[in-house]
Amino acid sequence: MSDGTFLVSIFGQIEYIETLAAAGTSWHCKYEFVSGADWKIIGGIEAGLSQMANAINNGDKIVLNFPVEVQFKSTNPYGWPQLVLSVYRGMQLEGYGRTHIPLRPGSHSLEVNLSKPQASSLLGYIGSFFGYQPELLQPKMLATTAGNNLIRMESNGTVLLSLNLISQGLQTLGYDVGKMKD
Repeated sequence: MSDGTFLVSIFGQIEYIETLAAAGTSWHCKYEFVSGADWKIIGGIEAGLSQMANAINNGDKIVLNFPVEVQFKSTNPYGWPQLVLSVYRGMQLEGYGRTHIPLRPGSHSLEVNLSKPQASSLLGYIGSFFGYQPELLQPKMLATTAGNNLIRMESNGTVLLSLNLISQGLQTLGYDVGKMKD
C-alpha cells in the first residue's frame, strides 16, 4: 500500500456470557466497534445485535457464538479500534464491557469484564427497587476517558471473545507490532 494507509481485518465471535444467570432467562448482546478519526470502515458491520440465548440451569454460561467481522483502513494507529459490549437479560441491562482490539496479528481469546452503572442519587436508588436501571445513552462513550470517572459501576460478569486479526501495510510504514503467535 503505497498511499500511506494500512488495513486491519478483525473477525471472530462473541462466544459466551458468564454471569449469575437464573434458569429460564433470555440474554442477548449488542456490540459496537469504536475507533479514531483517521479510521474508516471499508467492510463488515460496525455494530450488531446477537440472537437471544436462554440459560437452561442456574449459573450456566450463556452461549451466543455470535460472529463479528469488520475491516478498517487508516493512516494513523492513533485511535486503534475498541469493541464496546452491552449485555441484556430480557430488556434489562446487565452490564457494559470494553476492550481494545489486540495489536498483534493472529488468534486471540479475550475475556471482557462487565460492569453496570449504579444510581447516582437517592431517588435513583429508590427507583431501583421498582425495576429502574440506569443506562448510558451512548455506550461507546466508555471507549473514551471523558467523564468516565464520574460513573459509579459495579462488576457483573464476563464475556469471552475469540478474535482473529490480520493486518497489511503496518510494517511498510515502519510500525512493529511483533510476530504472529505460533
